[in-house]
Amino acid sequence: MNNRGSSENVVSFHSPSAPSTPPSSPRRPPLPRRVRLRRRIWLVLMLILFLWSGSEWIIQTRAVHSKEAALVEKRRELASLEKERRELKQEINRLQDEDYLFELARKMGYGKPGEEILDVSDLP
Repeated sequence: MNNRGSSENVVSFHSPSAPSTPPSSPRRPPLPRRVRLRRRIWLVLMLILFLWSGSEWIIQTRAVHSKEAALVEKRRELASLEKERRELKQEINRLQDEDYLFELARKMGYGKPGEEILDVSDLP
């Protein structure tokens, strides 16, 4: 504090009388046996729940991966069937063309009336 009436500056330091360590907390008494038992049961139940949920997650993840693989396979199959469908549509359109039908008939050995068909596949 400042003393206004005197010309002396007084500064004082207080040294602690006891060491600065906090007083040791008294040791808690052990928990009753029923409380310990309840806590252990709770811990076991939580572990079981955790393990069960983890196993379910793994099982479902595997199921999703297998279904995704099946989906990819089905998409490939769909693409090949779409390609086959386009080819069959083209074949249907060609079969409606008269010139193409005559060409097919000639390959099978048929001809127009009065036409003579020569088989050149038997020649050496």
